[in-house]
Amino acid sequence: MASSPDDVARILGGLPAADPRWAAVWTALPRLAGRVQALRAAVERGERQPGPAVLDLLATCEALDRVGRPLRAVVQVLDAPARAPHGPLAGVPVAVKDMIDVAGAVRGDGNPSAMGGSPAAQDAPVVARLRAAAADVVATTSLLEYAAGAPHPDLPEARNPVRPDRTAGGSSGGSAALVGAGVVPAALGTDTGGSIRLPAHYCGVVGLKPSSGFVPVDGVTPLSPSLDHVGVLARDVATTARVLAVIADRPMPADPTAPRIGVLTGQLASPALDPELARRTRALIDRLREQTTVVEVDDAVLVELGDLLVPVLLPEAWAVHGERVTTEPGWYGPDTLRLFQAAGRADPAVCEEALARRDELLPAAAALLDGVDVLLGPTAPYAAPELTPPIDTPEGEVEGLFTGPFNVTGQPALSLPAGRTDEGLPFGVQLVGRTGADAALLAAAAWIERALS
Repeated sequence: MASSPDDVARILGGLPAADPRWAAVWTALPRLAGRVQALRAAVERGERQPGPAVLDLLATCEALDRVGRPLRAVVQVLDAPARAPHGPLAGVPVAVKDMIDVAGAVRGDGNPSAMGGSPAAQDAPVVARLRAAAADVVATTSLLEYAAGAPHPDLPEARNPVRPDRTAGGSSGGSAALVGAGVVPAALGTDTGGSIRLPAHYCGVVGLKPSSGFVPVDGVTPLSPSLDHVGVLARDVATTARVLAVIADRPMPADPTAPRIGVLTGQLASPALDPELARRTRALIDRLREQTTVVEVDDAVLVELGDLLVPVLLPEAWAVHGERVTTEPGWYGPDTLRLFQAAGRADPAVCEEALARRDELLPAAAALLDGVDVLLGPTAPYAAPELTPPIDTPEGEVEGLFTGPFNVTGQPALSLPAGRTDEGLPFGVQLVGRTGADAALLAAAAWIERALS
């Protein structure tokens, strides 16, 4: 199916004379022919208006193919996605992790057998809200299998856009890779123990896990329902706030405000933390200390809270996957199967005890913010490895050491890009706010982002 200049002129309202995006689109026109035809049909049906926004969409589709696919970040490019004509995200391209329902697309869950299933009949609420805000939902993105910590061997994990010899992380690695590569300004991910914040840290982007219950998780494949969150990966804090306001359906002002910062001293002193990351994070804290109030916080309670994550996660994951693990073990890749089989041996009574202990510790966790506006610590113990370590290896056991406690508490937590290592690998710092105070966390993050720039 060939596209002619006349086809393109119809959907653009004329041919752009001097637009740098046009050169890449024109060169790729044979590859984009099907998408040009789909957009032309949408324009002729009155679903879209001809103009620059269509060129933006074509340019994004070209970059998804040229940049996103070599990074193994793209599952499906969505031609001429339906959206409202006007809204707060008008024409903003957003990618969606492939475990969130997108009408007409198969929810693949990082599993080759699931990818052969039926397309979703309707959008998940978060996707419907993006469309209602006039965002272009342009692609579904790759992930670790069922967001459980390991890739399926037939679906290699997403590569890091800064260093393609390293992983983009997981489980929301495809979303992080597309944002980090500049293909899209924002993408949706999910986070059960760090699956947004860890790839954000590895890829040098912002990654926000909102407060528990802040964003609906309907139409999303569960892993551990009491720990699961849907959140945002984005190029900067302002974009994160704009997208969160839409998917949470509530105002999200994020004007930069100088926060009082509480440093998580236990996390920063952890022997699991790479010495270079510890040194660079301390230097960053010293820079912030010159501009605002910075105090040290005794965060010992976070260790016990982090220890509660696995006892909660395993029985809940078994409730989701146990029947298929028992009847169709070959459905899963070996690392994921091993985790879910371990989940089948977990004692549900231990989960109940862990949930009860969590409730006992929540006041102490909230008290860490007494006298400060935001907590600051490392996002992960190390920069991006070559491959994501399975969760039951020593490296995998500590990967979510600093992120996991905040899935247990339900507090909003954000990974903010903080620089590069000697090897040129991105790293972030984690900022944490009060439960339900996501806007305040974003305002603090915006100020810190500006201060560090």
